[in-house]
Amino acid sequence: MSVGLIIAMPLRQWGLIDGCMDNDASVETVDGSRQRADLARSIRRAGWDQIAHWTPGVPGSGEWPPPDEIVKPKLTLAQWLLTIDVLKRWAATSERVGHHDTAAQERELRGMIVSRLQAHGIHVPPDRR
Repeated sequence: MSVGLIIAMPLRQWGLIDGCMDNDASVETVDGSRQRADLARSIRRAGWDQIAHWTPGVPGSGEWPPPDEIVKPKLTLAQWLLTIDVLKRWAATSERVGHHDTAAQERELRGMIVSRLQAHGIHVPPDRR
C-alpha cells in the first residue's frame, strides 16, 4: 500500500475536488474506466473519513467544517495524481460551458497541488503539470 501525503487546503478547495471526483466517477462508470471511477470514489471517501469524520451508519457523523477551515486530506500518490488529472478535465469542461470562475478555481487548485507535490520531491510528469 502506498504511503499517504497530506496537502492542507481550505475546505472550499476540497469541496471542488469532491465535486469533480463525483462527476468523474459518474462519467467513468457509465462510459469509461471502472478502475478510474473506483479511484475517484476512494478519494471522496478519504475526504469524508478524514475531514467530515464520516462513519457509515453513525447518525451525526459526516458534518463538514466551515468553508474557510483548513483541512488536511491524506491521499496516496496515485490519488493525488488522479486529482490533478480530474481537476484539469473538469476545468476544461467548466470553461467550455461558460463557468469561467469555476474553471479558474479548478486550475488554481490544480496548480497548487502540483506545486506541493513537487515541493515534497515528487516528480510530476510534464503532461500532468
